[in-house]
Amino acid sequence: MFYCKVKGREIWRISPAEVRSIILLSDAIISTNAIKLANEFGVEMIFFERGQPVAKVINAKYGGSMRVWLNQLKTWKKRRSEIAREFVRGKLHNQIVVLNYYRRKYDKDLVKEIGELDRLRGEVLGLNDVKDIMGREAEGAKWYWEGVRKILPSSLHFKARLKRGAKDTFNIALNIGYGMLRSRVWGAVISAGLNPYVGFLHSLRSGRVSLVFDLMEEFRSPFVDKPLISKAREDAEKVKDVKEIYSLLSSSILEEEIYSQARKLAEAMVDGEYRPYLSR
Repeated sequence: MFYCKVKGREIWRISPAEVRSIILLSDAIISTNAIKLANEFGVEMIFFERGQPVAKVINAKYGGSMRVWLNQLKTWKKRRSEIAREFVRGKLHNQIVVLNYYRRKYDKDLVKEIGELDRLRGEVLGLNDVKDIMGREAEGAKWYWEGVRKILPSSLHFKARLKRGAKDTFNIALNIGYGMLRSRVWGAVISAGLNPYVGFLHSLRSGRVSLVFDLMEEFRSPFVDKPLISKAREDAEKVKDVKEIYSLLSSSILEEEIYSQARKLAEAMVDGEYRPYLSR
């Protein structure tokens, strides 16, 4: 059994069969017996600091599927730009879907932003250089966040997307949400037998889970941005509550879709074609 104590007093206990993942904050303490039990029952363990995942416990026997790993390296050498294109195509498509949803729901003037994103989506299909593909992704981000700015309540004072040093409420909520998404995608990549360090869109860097960041791109807007925007429109005060954010995104980040997409990506390393997750 897992059990939790606060100041020596037991708060709760639960069977490992009922636990999917354990998230530990920087000041938490966990026993080696709990770690072994989590490993035995396949419970993922992720360590968070300042709202971001910093480490993940992986079974010592994990080696992925050697066939998938070898084909992943071959695909990286021969078809890197092709796979990178699909990640960005999926991201741009899903950003368009989110903006279109709020354009219709709140009668917002987002025609310019949506039009530019659609243009970039078309341009990406004809690119073969990863730097050019990333350039279109970055340009799309500017238009997308400008659209989000128009949708959000002015009381949130959201001006632009900030990854580091964010002090406004909505950027902080996004950073927490992306941290949660990253942990889910990381688990899916490992489960699919892929090498998380060999990415196609994001460059390879020692210790960087590039493939996790790649696959995250498709899910950011539908699984994190959209529910947070809706919550902010409903009650701007609620996106200031960390517990509210965790509760909201625990249900909006659809693990089944993420794991399914990771398996499709693994299959693409062996059989060829990859198609991104496209929301409706």
